[in-house]
Amino acid sequence: MDSDDIRYPPGLRWGRALATFAGAYAAITLVATAIGFGISALVDGGPVAHPLDDPGYQLTEKLLPALNLAVWTPFAALYFAGRGGAGRRGEALALGALWLAVALPVDYLGFVVLETPLSLSAREFYVGQFPWIYLIYLAVLASPLCALALAKTRTRPGA
Repeated sequence: MDSDDIRYPPGLRWGRALATFAGAYAAITLVATAIGFGISALVDGGPVAHPLDDPGYQLTEKLLPALNLAVWTPFAALYFAGRGGAGRRGEALALGALWLAVALPVDYLGFVVLETPLSLSAREFYVGQFPWIYLIYLAVLASPLCALALAKTRTRPGA
């Protein structure tokens, strides 16, 4: 039995869900980091004591919720590829909830616990980035529903 045979909630394909999560998480991490460093280089406010004080980051963080939605939605579409969207709303909600449940500890580990140039304290990560971090999490949760909505508009006659 492979991981796609385990179905709770009904219809959720775990192996595919986790594989698309890994792809989306890696993609958004690379894209957001590259854009953040690029904007920081253009704005160049000089050295700062904390990453959240960087003027480039302060500009970038406002783009991150939309950027996350733009990256996670195609990965949700990839998850649903070949299956159609009819009757998949519950599965989309479950997929978004699973992705969010996995993203929370991965973010904590990657941005708070592990020491990197992007590391923040828990307070800086969860309070200092308010409201942007929570809008990002909302984008992760909503992206499967967005993928279904986009697929529906593409399959409608005359669309």
